[in-house]
Amino acid sequence: MVSVITPSYNQGIYIQETIESVLSQDYPNIEYIVVDGGSTDDTLSILEKYSRTDERIRFISEKDRGQSHAINKGIAMAKGEIIGWLNSDDTYLPGAIRVAVEALEQQPDWAMVYGKAYKIDGNSKKLSDYYVAPANFKQLFDGCMICQPATFIRKNVLLDVEGVDETLHFCMDYDLWIRITQKHPIGFVPYPLANARTHDSCKTTTLWGTVGIPEILRTCVKHYGAISKTWLLTYQSHRGKGITGLLHSLRSQSTFDCLPTVTNMNRYDDFWVPPRFTFTVVSGPGFPVNSLLIKGRIPPESVPHLPLHYKFRCAVQVDGQPAGSHIIGSSFLLNIPVQSMSERFEVEILSSFFLTSSDKRMISFVADEVIPLSVEESNVIKTIMGSSVLLKFV
Repeated sequence: MVSVITPSYNQGIYIQETIESVLSQDYPNIEYIVVDGGSTDDTLSILEKYSRTDERIRFISEKDRGQSHAINKGIAMAKGEIIGWLNSDDTYLPGAIRVAVEALEQQPDWAMVYGKAYKIDGNSKKLSDYYVAPANFKQLFDGCMICQPATFIRKNVLLDVEGVDETLHFCMDYDLWIRITQKHPIGFVPYPLANARTHDSCKTTTLWGTVGIPEILRTCVKHYGAISKTWLLTYQSHRGKGITGLLHSLRSQSTFDCLPTVTNMNRYDDFWVPPRFTFTVVSGPGFPVNSLLIKGRIPPESVPHLPLHYKFRCAVQVDGQPAGSHIIGSSFLLNIPVQSMSERFEVEILSSFFLTSSDKRMISFVADEVIPLSVEESNVIKTIMGSSVLLKFV
Protein backbone atom coordinates (compact mmCIF):
# COMPACT_ATOMS: atom_id res chain seq x y z
CA MET A 1 0.00 0.00 0.00
CA VAL A 2 1.03 3.60 -0.72
CA SER A 3 -0.20 6.33 1.65
CA VAL A 4 -0.27 9.81 0.15
CA ILE A 5 -0.32 12.61 2.75
CA THR A 6 -1.45 16.14 1.93
CA PRO A 7 -1.05 18.92 4.51
CA SER A 8 -3.74 21.50 3.80
CA TYR A 9 -4.82 24.96 4.85
CA ASN A 10 -7.09 27.28 2.84
CA GLN A 11 -6.04 25.93 -0.56
CA GLY A 12 -9.54 25.35 -1.89
CA ILE A 13 -8.60 26.94 -5.18
CA TYR A 14 -6.10 24.15 -5.90
CA ILE A 15 -6.92 21.14 -3.73
CA GLN A 16 -9.49 19.57 -6.06
CA GLU A 17 -6.87 19.29 -8.78
CA THR A 18 -4.45 17.83 -6.22
CA ILE A 19 -7.02 15.22 -5.12
CA GLU A 20 -7.86 14.25 -8.70
CA SER A 21 -4.16 13.73 -9.49
CA VAL A 22 -3.95 11.20 -6.62
CA LEU A 23 -7.22 9.33 -7.13
CA SER A 24 -6.70 9.01 -10.90
CA GLN A 25 -3.39 7.15 -10.51
CA ASP A 26 -3.19 3.76 -12.21
CA TYR A 27 -1.73 2.08 -9.12
CA PRO A 28 -4.54 0.25 -7.29
CA ASN A 29 -3.48 0.07 -3.65
CA ILE A 30 -3.66 3.69 -2.43
CA GLU A 31 -4.90 5.42 0.70
CA TYR A 32 -5.11 9.21 0.64
CA ILE A 33 -4.91 11.20 3.89
CA VAL A 34 -5.53 14.95 3.95
CA VAL A 35 -4.46 16.66 7.19
CA ASP A 36 -6.21 20.02 7.21
CA GLY A 37 -5.31 22.75 9.68
CA GLY A 38 -8.85 24.11 10.06
CA SER A 39 -9.47 25.75 6.69
CA THR A 40 -12.11 28.48 6.47
CA ASP A 41 -12.52 28.50 2.67
CA ASP A 42 -14.26 25.81 0.60
CA THR A 43 -11.56 23.18 1.29
CA LEU A 44 -13.73 21.19 3.72
CA SER A 45 -16.74 20.99 1.39
CA ILE A 46 -14.43 19.66 -1.35
CA LEU A 47 -12.92 17.08 1.02
CA GLU A 48 -16.35 15.98 2.25
CA LYS A 49 -17.58 15.50 -1.32
CA TYR A 50 -14.67 13.22 -2.24
CA SER A 51 -14.69 11.27 1.05
CA ARG A 52 -18.39 10.39 0.50
CA THR A 53 -17.77 8.91 -2.94
CA ASP A 54 -14.29 7.35 -2.66
CA GLU A 55 -13.33 5.19 0.30
CA ARG A 56 -9.60 5.67 -0.43
CA ILE A 57 -9.65 9.25 0.86
CA ARG A 58 -10.09 10.36 4.47
CA PHE A 59 -9.34 13.63 6.18
CA ILE A 60 -9.13 15.40 9.51
CA SER A 61 -9.52 19.12 10.04
CA GLU A 62 -8.23 20.69 13.25
CA LYS A 63 -5.83 23.41 14.30
CA ASP A 64 -2.22 22.28 14.13
CA ARG A 65 1.28 23.70 14.61
CA GLY A 66 2.00 24.13 10.92
CA GLN A 67 2.87 22.10 7.87
CA SER A 68 5.58 19.95 9.48
CA HIS A 69 3.26 18.98 12.33
CA ALA A 70 0.52 18.09 9.83
CA ILE A 71 2.86 15.81 7.88
CA ASN A 72 3.91 13.97 11.04
CA LYS A 73 0.25 13.51 11.98
CA GLY A 74 -0.36 12.00 8.56
CA ILE A 75 2.60 9.64 8.91
CA ALA A 76 1.21 8.41 12.23
CA MET A 77 -2.18 7.74 10.57
CA ALA A 78 -0.74 6.03 7.47
CA LYS A 79 -1.12 2.29 6.92
CA GLY A 80 1.05 2.14 3.79
CA GLU A 81 4.60 0.84 3.51
CA ILE A 82 5.44 3.74 1.19
CA ILE A 83 4.63 7.40 1.88
CA GLY A 84 4.04 10.12 -0.71
CA TRP A 85 3.99 13.74 0.48
CA LEU A 86 1.98 15.98 -1.81
CA ASN A 87 1.20 19.56 -0.82
CA SER A 88 -2.32 20.87 -1.43
CA ASP A 89 -1.29 23.00 -4.43
CA ASP A 90 0.94 20.40 -6.15
CA THR A 91 -0.10 17.48 -8.38
CA TYR A 92 1.08 14.04 -9.42
CA LEU A 93 1.63 13.21 -13.06
CA PRO A 94 -0.09 10.08 -14.48
CA GLY A 95 1.65 6.86 -13.48
CA ALA A 96 3.81 8.51 -10.79
CA ILE A 97 2.95 6.14 -7.95
CA ARG A 98 3.30 3.00 -10.10
CA VAL A 99 6.76 4.10 -11.31
CA ALA A 100 7.89 4.85 -7.75
CA VAL A 101 6.64 1.52 -6.35
CA GLU A 102 8.27 -0.46 -9.15
CA ALA A 103 11.58 1.32 -8.53
CA LEU A 104 11.48 0.62 -4.78
CA GLU A 105 10.57 -3.04 -5.40
CA GLN A 106 13.50 -3.41 -7.79
CA GLN A 107 15.88 -1.63 -5.39
CA PRO A 108 15.08 -2.88 -1.86
CA ASP A 109 18.09 -1.05 -0.38
CA TRP A 110 16.73 2.37 -1.43
CA ALA A 111 15.16 4.28 1.46
CA MET A 112 13.31 6.56 -0.95
CA VAL A 113 12.98 7.29 -4.62
CA TYR A 114 12.38 10.55 -6.46
CA GLY A 115 11.95 11.58 -10.04
CA LYS A 116 11.84 14.56 -12.33
CA ALA A 117 9.28 17.34 -11.94
CA TYR A 118 7.88 20.45 -13.59
CA LYS A 119 7.21 23.93 -12.25
CA ILE A 120 3.67 25.10 -13.01
CA ASP A 121 1.85 28.38 -12.40
CA GLY A 122 -1.46 29.09 -10.71
CA ASN A 123 -3.32 28.08 -13.88
CA SER A 124 -1.44 24.76 -14.14
CA LYS A 125 0.60 25.98 -17.10
CA LYS A 126 4.08 24.46 -17.29
CA LEU A 127 6.75 27.08 -16.62
CA SER A 128 9.96 25.02 -16.71
CA ASP A 129 11.62 21.80 -15.67
CA TYR A 130 12.37 21.60 -11.95
CA TYR A 131 16.09 21.23 -11.23
CA VAL A 132 16.50 17.60 -10.16
CA ALA A 133 19.63 15.41 -10.14
CA PRO A 134 20.97 12.25 -8.46
CA ALA A 135 21.93 13.07 -4.85
CA ASN A 136 23.56 11.69 -1.74
CA PHE A 137 24.51 13.15 1.64
CA LYS A 138 27.68 14.80 0.32
CA GLN A 139 25.99 16.28 -2.76
CA LEU A 140 23.13 17.74 -0.71
CA PHE A 141 25.66 20.02 1.01
CA ASP A 142 25.93 22.01 -2.21
CA GLY A 143 22.19 22.43 -2.70
CA CYS A 144 18.83 20.68 -2.87
CA MET A 145 18.38 18.73 -6.09
CA ILE A 146 15.33 16.78 -4.92
CA CYS A 147 11.77 17.94 -5.67
CA GLN A 148 9.55 17.13 -2.67
CA PRO A 149 6.25 16.21 -4.45
CA ALA A 150 8.20 13.84 -6.73
CA THR A 151 9.46 11.86 -3.72
CA PHE A 152 8.25 8.56 -2.22
CA ILE A 153 9.71 7.28 1.07
CA ARG A 154 9.51 3.99 2.92
CA LYS A 155 7.50 4.48 6.12
CA ASN A 156 9.99 2.52 8.24
CA VAL A 157 12.70 4.98 7.15
CA LEU A 158 10.56 7.96 8.17
CA LEU A 159 10.04 6.37 11.57
CA ASP A 160 13.76 5.63 11.82
CA VAL A 161 14.67 9.30 11.34
CA GLU A 162 11.75 10.43 13.53
CA GLY A 163 9.77 12.15 10.80
CA VAL A 164 9.81 15.80 9.82
CA ASP A 165 11.48 18.42 12.03
CA GLU A 166 8.56 20.47 13.38
CA THR A 167 10.81 23.42 14.28
CA LEU A 168 11.26 24.08 10.55
CA HIS A 169 8.60 25.87 8.53
CA PHE A 170 10.29 26.15 5.14
CA CYS A 171 13.12 23.69 4.46
CA MET A 172 11.74 20.72 6.40
CA ASP A 173 11.99 18.63 3.21
CA TYR A 174 15.68 19.51 2.61
CA ASP A 175 16.44 18.71 6.25
CA LEU A 176 14.62 15.37 5.89
CA TRP A 177 16.59 14.39 2.77
CA ILE A 178 19.86 15.15 4.56
CA ARG A 179 18.91 13.07 7.60
CA ILE A 180 17.76 10.14 5.45
CA THR A 181 20.93 10.13 3.32
CA GLN A 182 23.09 10.17 6.44
CA LYS A 183 21.83 6.66 7.19
CA HIS A 184 20.43 5.18 3.96
CA PRO A 185 21.00 5.10 0.17
CA ILE A 186 18.35 6.77 -1.97
CA GLY A 187 17.43 6.43 -5.63
CA PHE A 188 16.54 8.57 -8.64
CA VAL A 189 14.38 7.61 -11.62
CA PRO A 190 14.61 9.78 -14.76
CA TYR A 191 10.83 10.08 -15.21
CA PRO A 192 8.61 13.11 -14.51
CA LEU A 193 6.46 12.30 -11.46
CA ALA A 194 4.98 15.59 -10.22
CA ASN A 195 4.20 19.25 -10.73
CA ALA A 196 5.39 21.81 -8.16
CA ARG A 197 3.17 24.88 -8.26
CA THR A 198 4.47 28.44 -8.01
CA HIS A 199 1.99 31.23 -7.29
CA ASP A 200 1.79 34.57 -5.48
CA SER A 201 0.76 33.13 -2.10
CA CYS A 202 3.07 30.09 -1.93
CA LYS A 203 5.84 30.05 0.66
CA THR A 204 8.60 30.01 -1.93
CA THR A 205 7.31 33.35 -3.18
CA THR A 206 6.41 35.03 0.11
CA LEU A 207 8.95 33.65 2.62
CA TRP A 208 12.05 32.68 0.63
CA GLY A 209 14.21 35.60 1.75
CA THR A 210 12.90 36.11 5.29
CA VAL A 211 12.35 32.51 6.46
CA GLY A 212 13.60 30.14 3.77
CA ILE A 213 17.22 31.18 3.34
CA PRO A 214 17.94 31.61 7.09
CA GLU A 215 16.42 28.17 7.79
CA ILE A 216 18.52 26.59 5.04
CA LEU A 217 21.72 28.12 6.40
CA ARG A 218 20.89 26.94 9.91
CA THR A 219 20.16 23.45 8.58
CA CYS A 220 23.50 23.34 6.73
CA VAL A 221 25.43 24.34 9.84
CA LYS A 222 23.55 21.75 11.92
CA HIS A 223 24.34 18.85 9.60
CA TYR A 224 27.63 19.85 7.93
CA GLY A 225 29.22 22.41 10.24
CA ALA A 226 29.65 24.73 7.24
CA ILE A 227 27.74 26.45 4.43
CA SER A 228 28.34 25.76 0.74
CA LYS A 229 29.20 28.36 -1.90
CA THR A 230 25.80 27.80 -3.51
CA TRP A 231 23.84 28.73 -0.39
CA LEU A 232 26.19 31.60 0.50
CA LEU A 233 25.73 33.18 -2.91
CA THR A 234 21.97 32.65 -2.62
CA TYR A 235 22.01 34.41 0.75
CA GLN A 236 24.08 37.27 -0.66
CA SER A 237 21.86 37.78 -3.70
CA HIS A 238 18.69 37.99 -1.57
CA ARG A 239 19.89 39.61 1.64
CA GLY A 240 22.68 41.83 0.30
CA LYS A 241 24.74 41.41 3.47
CA GLY A 242 28.29 40.19 3.98
CA ILE A 243 29.94 37.77 6.36
CA THR A 244 29.04 39.64 9.52
CA GLY A 245 25.43 39.97 8.35
CA LEU A 246 25.37 36.21 7.85
CA LEU A 247 26.73 35.66 11.35
CA HIS A 248 24.08 37.89 12.90
CA SER A 249 21.39 36.05 10.94
CA LEU A 250 22.60 32.66 12.15
CA ARG A 251 22.95 33.91 15.72
CA SER A 252 19.44 35.33 15.70
CA GLN A 253 18.13 31.83 14.90
CA SER A 254 20.08 30.24 17.77
CA THR A 255 22.13 28.21 15.29
CA PHE A 256 25.16 28.07 17.57
CA ASP A 257 25.54 27.09 21.23
CA CYS A 258 26.70 29.41 24.05
CA LEU A 259 28.10 32.32 22.04
CA PRO A 260 31.01 34.42 23.36
CA THR A 261 30.57 38.17 23.84
CA VAL A 262 32.68 41.34 24.00
CA THR A 263 32.67 43.59 27.08
CA ASN A 264 34.64 46.61 28.32
CA MET A 265 35.60 47.83 24.85
CA ASN A 266 37.38 51.20 24.51
CA ARG A 267 35.82 51.84 21.10
CA TYR A 268 34.33 55.34 20.81
CA ASP A 269 30.62 55.97 20.24
CA ASP A 270 31.29 56.70 16.54
CA PHE A 271 33.11 53.32 16.24
CA TRP A 272 36.59 54.81 15.87
CA VAL A 273 39.19 53.08 18.00
CA PRO A 274 42.46 54.40 19.46
CA PRO A 275 45.86 53.05 18.31
CA ARG A 276 45.76 50.82 21.41
CA PHE A 277 42.38 49.14 21.03
CA THR A 278 41.40 46.95 23.99
CA PHE A 279 38.41 44.79 24.87
CA THR A 280 37.43 41.82 27.03
CA VAL A 281 36.02 38.55 25.69
CA VAL A 282 33.76 36.34 27.84
CA SER A 283 32.62 32.81 26.92
CA GLY A 284 30.71 30.01 28.63
CA PRO A 285 32.36 27.03 30.31
CA GLY A 286 33.24 24.36 27.79
CA PHE A 287 32.75 26.70 24.81
CA PRO A 288 36.17 28.23 24.07
CA VAL A 289 36.64 31.13 21.67
CA ASN A 290 38.31 30.00 18.47
CA SER A 291 39.01 33.31 16.73
CA LEU A 292 38.16 37.01 16.61
CA LEU A 293 36.51 38.58 13.57
CA ILE A 294 37.11 42.30 13.14
CA LYS A 295 35.58 44.29 10.30
CA GLY A 296 37.23 47.70 9.99
CA ARG A 297 38.02 50.59 7.69
CA ILE A 298 39.58 54.02 7.43
CA PRO A 299 36.96 56.31 5.84
CA PRO A 300 38.60 58.06 2.84
CA GLU A 301 37.00 61.40 3.73
CA SER A 302 38.87 61.33 7.05
CA VAL A 303 42.29 61.09 5.38
CA PRO A 304 41.91 62.43 1.80
CA HIS A 305 45.61 61.99 1.00
CA LEU A 306 45.64 58.30 1.98
CA PRO A 307 46.26 55.96 -1.01
CA LEU A 308 43.27 53.84 -1.96
CA HIS A 309 45.08 50.56 -1.28
CA TYR A 310 47.00 51.71 1.78
CA LYS A 311 48.35 48.93 4.04
CA PHE A 312 49.29 49.10 7.70
CA ARG A 313 50.34 46.67 10.40
CA CYS A 314 48.67 45.76 13.65
CA ALA A 315 49.94 43.53 16.44
CA VAL A 316 47.59 41.48 18.62
CA GLN A 317 48.06 40.39 22.23
CA VAL A 318 45.83 38.07 24.26
CA ASP A 319 46.23 38.35 28.02
CA GLY A 320 49.54 40.10 27.41
CA GLN A 321 50.93 37.35 25.16
CA PRO A 322 51.69 37.94 21.45
CA ALA A 323 48.95 36.53 19.19
CA GLY A 324 50.31 37.49 15.79
CA SER A 325 50.96 40.47 13.56
CA HIS A 326 48.75 41.32 10.59
CA ILE A 327 49.02 43.48 7.49
CA ILE A 328 45.63 45.02 6.74
CA GLY A 329 44.27 47.61 4.36
CA SER A 330 42.14 50.74 4.54
CA SER A 331 39.12 48.40 4.42
CA PHE A 332 39.51 44.94 5.94
CA LEU A 333 37.98 41.83 7.48
CA LEU A 334 40.45 40.32 9.91
CA ASN A 335 40.08 36.79 11.34
CA ILE A 336 42.48 36.40 14.28
CA PRO A 337 43.11 32.90 15.72
CA VAL A 338 42.91 32.79 19.52
CA GLN A 339 44.75 30.18 21.59
CA SER A 340 43.37 31.07 25.03
CA MET A 341 41.18 28.44 26.73
CA SER A 342 40.15 30.90 29.44
CA GLU A 343 36.50 31.84 29.85
CA ARG A 344 37.56 35.49 30.13
CA PHE A 345 40.54 37.15 28.48
CA GLU A 346 41.82 40.58 27.46
CA VAL A 347 42.65 41.50 23.86
CA GLU A 348 44.89 44.36 22.80
CA ILE A 349 45.36 45.49 19.18
CA LEU A 350 48.21 47.89 18.54
CA SER A 351 48.01 49.71 15.21
CA SER A 352 50.89 51.30 13.30
CA PHE A 353 48.49 53.79 11.70
CA PHE A 354 46.93 56.65 13.66
CA LEU A 355 45.84 60.26 13.26
CA THR A 356 44.44 63.09 15.34
CA SER A 357 40.73 63.74 14.94
CA SER A 358 39.10 67.16 14.86
CA ASP A 359 38.19 66.76 18.54
CA LYS A 360 41.85 65.96 19.43
CA ARG A 361 41.41 62.20 19.85
CA MET A 362 44.13 59.79 18.76
CA ILE A 363 42.33 57.38 16.41
CA SER A 364 43.38 54.50 14.16
CA PHE A 365 40.45 52.95 12.28
CA VAL A 366 36.70 52.42 12.44
CA ALA A 367 35.87 49.02 13.98
CA ASP A 368 32.40 48.34 12.56
CA GLU A 369 32.22 44.81 13.98
CA VAL A 370 34.13 42.99 16.73
CA ILE A 371 32.85 39.42 17.00
CA PRO A 372 34.46 36.61 19.02
CA LEU A 373 33.75 33.32 17.26
CA SER A 374 32.96 29.91 18.70
CA VAL A 375 34.51 26.83 17.09
CA GLU A 376 31.36 26.25 14.99
CA GLU A 377 31.23 29.86 13.83
CA SER A 378 34.93 29.85 13.04
CA ASN A 379 34.52 26.79 10.83
CA VAL A 380 31.75 28.54 8.89
CA ILE A 381 33.88 31.67 8.44
CA LYS A 382 36.90 29.68 7.28
CA THR A 383 34.73 28.11 4.59
CA ILE A 384 33.63 31.54 3.39
CA MET A 385 36.98 33.32 3.55
CA GLY A 386 38.70 30.41 1.82
CA SER A 387 36.54 30.86 -1.28
CA SER A 388 37.80 33.11 -4.07
CA VAL A 389 34.27 33.10 -5.53
CA LEU A 390 33.02 35.03 -2.52
CA LEU A 391 35.22 38.13 -2.59
CA LYS A 392 32.09 40.29 -3.00
CA PHE A 393 30.58 38.61 0.02
CA VAL A 394 33.08 40.29 2.38
